[in-house]
Amino acid sequence: MLHIFYKHLFGKDTAMKLINYSLKVGKKKLLENVNISFDKKYINHILGSNGAGKSSFAKTCVGMLEFEGKIEENQEAILIGSSSNIPAEFTLDDVIKLLKKKFEAQKIMGLYDLLKLNKVSKNLQIKKMSDGQKQKIKLLAFLSADPKVIILDEFTNALDKNSSIDLYEFLMEYKKTHEAVIINITHNLSDLEYMEGKYYYINNLEITEIASKDEIVAMYIRGE
Repeated sequence: MLHIFYKHLFGKDTAMKLINYSLKVGKKKLLENVNISFDKKYINHILGSNGAGKSSFAKTCVGMLEFEGKIEENQEAILIGSSSNIPAEFTLDDVIKLLKKKFEAQKIMGLYDLLKLNKVSKNLQIKKMSDGQKQKIKLLAFLSADPKVIILDEFTNALDKNSSIDLYEFLMEYKKTHEAVIINITHNLSDLEYMEGKYYYINNLEITEIASKDEIVAMYIRGE
């Protein structure tokens, strides 16, 4: 069965807001009293060192981890990671048929075209697809729900350059016609090169907005 992780949340505007947000995993405090907003007009890139709390933060947004404080966001959030939970024996055609039982066919096929999935045989099994093709299938499945908050967690991890560029181009086109907050949690600096947006850094229990791409890249390289 194809599982799509999403959570209905609260909030009337289109920004996603953290209000007095704190996160602790086990005995380790990761974030404390964070107050910040992520705007739908941009792709919001979040960087930080390993163990800073990036992926744990993502999980709190879809109800997979508990936190203190409040997250205000519009309607629903989904989390898309680098691994796939689509059954390996499924074909592209299987996925499309399953999605059409839950979502609008026109919306599904619009995404299908935008992802250029016509280049993939509908009879090809997931297990025989390239990593880039698998990510496209996953985007098709998750985005068919028309989520208002999209959280990408290392979604270009292990992809080759051409596959990554395909996904960058898709997301930039998708953003032109969909009103969604997109948060991209990454350590892949190419994400920032190909997708302009806003930049945030997790460090010292805080999420801080950074003024420029060059500045956040320098911080990341220095390991701050």
